[in-house]
Amino acid sequence: MRIKIHSPNVKPPNNQLKDLLYAKGFKSTKGRKIILKELETRGEHFSAESLYSGLSQKKQRVSRPTIYRTLKLLEKLRLIERFDIKKNCFYYEPISHRKEHGHLICEECGKIIDFSVEDFDTIESAIVKEKDFTLGYISIRAFGLCQSCLKTMKTLRGKL
Repeated sequence: MRIKIHSPNVKPPNNQLKDLLYAKGFKSTKGRKIILKELETRGEHFSAESLYSGLSQKKQRVSRPTIYRTLKLLEKLRLIERFDIKKNCFYYEPISHRKEHGHLICEECGKIIDFSVEDFDTIESAIVKEKDFTLGYISIRAFGLCQSCLKTMKTLRGKL
């Protein structure tokens, strides 16, 4: 069952992502509700496939196309941020989870590790003052090898 665009007299849903969709006038479908509820409980980065698998394990029936369309909508509305960690391999993070942090992305396995940056204010100040630029947000991504992949590579090199 689809619910039509909310009228001002109808009470909006009571969670953050649903509230934002409601405010933009988007329909509240069963699939979107399931996805939004799941995203509000996730604390880590996720791919569309890991979201699909997680919902399937919980016996929540949402099709892959619904997941991809909903993620695209949430990205367009700037409710989630998409990371292109490898060619056509995307991970997402809800904007509500955004704090001043950066991402270390393993080029071998795709693992994403959050790290805090103490000097975001310094970076922001330098950009705004030196470049006469209005800043929306800062996103720092560093690519390399995680500890596990580095250890595996060292082990393989030792055997050669």
